[in-house]
Amino acid sequence: MPPAALALALRMWGRMHGLVALEIYGHLRPQSQDPAGLFHLEMLDLVRSLGL
Repeated sequence: MPPAALALALRMWGRMHGLVALEIYGHLRPQSQDPAGLFHLEMLDLVRSLGL
């Protein structure tokens, strides 16, 4: 895998994994009344950052 592709895959995985882990362990609830909405917005931002 080219280094740029690996970096992109790790960035996407890290961001998604981090958000899921924060929600699973209850760390998003004190920060947001709508963790699912926050996750959705973060995924939209990730897709936009990729130019998709």
